[in-house]
Amino acid sequence: MKKVMLCAALSIACSAGLMAESYVVDASHSSVEFGVKHMSVSNVKGSFDKFSGSVELDGKTITKLDGEVQIASINTNSEARDKHLNAPDFFDAKKFDKATLSLVKHSGKKLEANVTIRGITKKVTFDVELNGPVKHPKTGKDVIALSLEGKLNRKDFNVGADTANAMVSDNVNVKIELEAAQK
Repeated sequence: MKKVMLCAALSIACSAGLMAESYVVDASHSSVEFGVKHMSVSNVKGSFDKFSGSVELDGKTITKLDGEVQIASINTNSEARDKHLNAPDFFDAKKFDKATLSLVKHSGKKLEANVTIRGITKKVTFDVELNGPVKHPKTGKDVIALSLEGKLNRKDFNVGADTANAMVSDNVNVKIELEAAQK
């Protein structure tokens, strides 16, 4: 009887994995953005222009989410600021060329992910909205969209550790908009 129960449990677990749908992020219809307070008064926004990722869904549950951004692709609409952000005292893009995000758990409107920046990994909670799937009229493939919004503390990742909160806020608002097409 125990063998029958074990086989049934394994069969269910394996078939659940077969039901998951895999998607690849379409960077041309997606964005990875952030915002910080500057001098405690203004909001400065930026983005990463080069990123990639993949998503797996089981129904309306995200079962896998992996993404990475190329740090050197940072864009704050100021070449001098971007150069400084890539320097060793902030992102140190030569030593740590990418940042990553990997799903820990998705439950309803919340998503927990491991975020790695400068080789330091911390759990970050995001509000998540999942839309789709819809059929793409040209490719016939399913397309989904994810919106993730959360906050992280830059000093937890040793980004600008010597820069005061009054100059650049410690809290960083993160907004990720992803469109992904079925593999």
